[in-house]
Amino acid sequence: MKSLTIDHLTPLQKTLLITLNGRVVDGARSRPLLGDTKAAELAGGIDYDLGTVKLTSGVPEAVAIRSAMLDRAVESFVRGHSGAVVVELGCGLETRRSRLTSRDDPIWRDVDWYDVDFPEVIELRDALMPPPDRAHSVGVSLLDPSWTETIPADRPAVIVADGVLGFLSEEENRQVLGRITDHFAEGLLVFNAYTKFTARMNGRFTKVVGMPEDFRGFGIADPKEIVALNPALTFIDEQFGDAAPERDRLNLAYRLLARVFAKWRGQARRGVWIVRYRF
Repeated sequence: MKSLTIDHLTPLQKTLLITLNGRVVDGARSRPLLGDTKAAELAGGIDYDLGTVKLTSGVPEAVAIRSAMLDRAVESFVRGHSGAVVVELGCGLETRRSRLTSRDDPIWRDVDWYDVDFPEVIELRDALMPPPDRAHSVGVSLLDPSWTETIPADRPAVIVADGVLGFLSEEENRQVLGRITDHFAEGLLVFNAYTKFTARMNGRFTKVVGMPEDFRGFGIADPKEIVALNPALTFIDEQFGDAAPERDRLNLAYRLLARVFAKWRGQARRGVWIVRYRF
């Protein structure tokens, strides 16, 4: 297959390369944390040198661990809600659906999956991964209220967002969260959160794909700040990568640090921080 160019994507849209490369690096290791075999295939399908997407120490591990944690959250919801829909916000080149459904578990037979992102990203995604049955591509910006129009409103929905909410402003998050609770009858919102400190550092990590070094993302000090943005959400819990089962497959130094940080909430939130809300 001919490699596809991504020169037309904006720096924001190219941030998908960071998580993609994190999964590629993890998958190439002898003991991967996530083991996303499809990531390398996708990387080979685009005309871009992923070697230029430099990842600082610990980033591939963080990408793999948070992906695994979000996978578990989605699977847990689907097991408890027959006929559910999964909605992946800012999907990029995420391969969560293929990771979960490849296990050939009957729970996925009646699940519809909706991948939402900018039209240009969806076009690239569909070229690399043509949607199978019960997978639906939604090429609409999250800031356009119409992004929910093709997604069923009367079925239990798990809304999963890996990184995307951190790139929106507080007001933009308010709009997106409001659209979720206005449209869907019931469900779960799960995403990785950033502290205000981590959000201020966002530009340093994303400049490798052209984002301004002084870019500041959206961060929170407490999960209940999300409820303040949308009182229709009910905070369920927060989970930390430092306490995830993948922690025990890290090298000794990382394992020791993770065990300490897992007991130190303020520090644990600066790492992989997953929050869940009911609506």
